[in-house]
Amino acid sequence: MYRFVEHTAELELELEEESAEGVLLEALRAFAELTGRGRGALVERPVDVEAPDLPMLLAAWLEELLFLAETERLLPEDAELSVRGARATGIVRGRRGSPRPLVKAVTLHRLRLRPDNGVWRGRVVLDV
Repeated sequence: MYRFVEHTAELELELEEESAEGVLLEALRAFAELTGRGRGALVERPVDVEAPDLPMLLAAWLEELLFLAETERLLPEDAELSVRGARATGIVRGRRGSPRPLVKAVTLHRLRLRPDNGVWRGRVVLDV
């Protein structure tokens, strides 16, 4: 589950899933909603994202998706991920297209990713 919380020039994304992988996948789905859908053949890209801690992993994951959208015009649809420690590896699947220029950057403001009462909760603020 994800939901957006609006800010002036920012968009806060709250995430809740059963695992750290689930939170990252929900972040991908939310990112896809903001950037749009591509067309044509499905493209796969290997990903290997590492950070100093779990909250920074969430930010690094979204930065990787933003990088793929900006440099390869790859609009993500899904992924297979494994999270070990503060490292996520796997495959991102998407289609090429023209990403909406809504997301400018991933901020560290109010950044969170942690287990809480049996569920994983994440939060990140996007500069829009």
